[in-house]
Amino acid sequence: MGQWPVAKWRPFSSTPSANPNSPWLAAPAALVGGEPRNLQPYERSSTGEVEEMRSRGDGVESTMRGICENLRAALCIPGAGGNRRPPPTLSPPDPGGERREDLISALPDDVLLSVLLRLPSAAAAARTSVLSRRWRRLWARLPELWFPHPADPLALARSRAALAAGPPALRLLRVVAYDADPGDAAEVLRLAAARLTRAVFIRNVVPECRKKAVVARAGARAAVGLPCFDRTEQLILCLGYLRLVMPLSGAFAKLTVLHLANVRFQGACDLGDVLSTARCASLRKLVLHDAQGLSNLAICSESLLSVDLCNLEGLQQLTVVAPMLRELFIVNCFFMRQPVADISAPVLENLRWSDVYDPRSVQLGELAQLRILVTCCFAGYGLFEYMKNCGTVLLLQHFQKIAFLGMLIYPIVSICPVIMYLNLSFI
Repeated sequence: MGQWPVAKWRPFSSTPSANPNSPWLAAPAALVGGEPRNLQPYERSSTGEVEEMRSRGDGVESTMRGICENLRAALCIPGAGGNRRPPPTLSPPDPGGERREDLISALPDDVLLSVLLRLPSAAAAARTSVLSRRWRRLWARLPELWFPHPADPLALARSRAALAAGPPALRLLRVVAYDADPGDAAEVLRLAAARLTRAVFIRNVVPECRKKAVVARAGARAAVGLPCFDRTEQLILCLGYLRLVMPLSGAFAKLTVLHLANVRFQGACDLGDVLSTARCASLRKLVLHDAQGLSNLAICSESLLSVDLCNLEGLQQLTVVAPMLRELFIVNCFFMRQPVADISAPVLENLRWSDVYDPRSVQLGELAQLRILVTCCFAGYGLFEYMKNCGTVLLLQHFQKIAFLGMLIYPIVSICPVIMYLNLSFI
């Protein structure tokens, strides 16, 4: 699979206040996964240093960069060179001198939150709590929470605690977990559904060597119930073949992008019902990759512009009714099975059909506006390759005119004959 999309948002000018009684505000070590780093109390900047930065004439942006570099050094976060910096060594205060004023901590909350948003993760932001009391409650008010690579077995548990301690509204949640517990995943989704407004990205990483074992024991583990995200615009879930139960009722009113990968659908709920216009009125893009448990998928949507279906194990029948659909990708959904599909997309412009094709059971309609067609590879030699080629030829015969045709042609020699002279003719 390719890289997942990463959303970057500019910070808002204001953020809601945090809960002062939250235990997470008093114990940031629970988020960072252990005891805080052994840092000395860190004086931010002297008056002379701040005046020097102001005299450079670089404006607010250079000042923010300087603050972030100081934070990275204080928290031992790798800088641009990629090497972890040692903790700063500070000289002991002069007993007879005056205590330097902490000018950075005196900045408004909005400015400090903008600084924290530039740190690489929520864990790094939580470590700023050891700097001074002024920074102690700030990380929990971040509008974006990041728990990125490398994948952590406790990432979902930490994100769950962060969601419980954070503000009532968040723009972005990004979590990369390792072989996650379904209970933690369900709780994170429940907490996120009521608060996320922009995007939710959760990826459960399962090593290839353990994939079979994870799939085998999935039946004995609890299923993950998907709540209704009525405020979220993008929902991207790669669950590592955890079982997923779709909601029986409720609407995803503002959802524009739904991306589900490595999931095992379970329960009586029909996925097509969830994707209907009545429940997903704003849905523009649908991606289903490496999914199990879908035998009959019926997609009826008046808003969908793009549908991408790949490796839907066990799919027996596909129905797509989408009057606004522009792109349709079908890849290995009917592999080694008789394809049964009914596609109604009158304004479709881009079709990728990398699957078996039989005009007796696959209805594509007119597709008068189709401009781009991508088909299966065209192979040579052998009965199996011949059967695949027949489907490709029949698909090509369905269209009278194509502006762009994508096809990979290469020989697959099953018998490995000794060829002394080869003559290929193209008519």
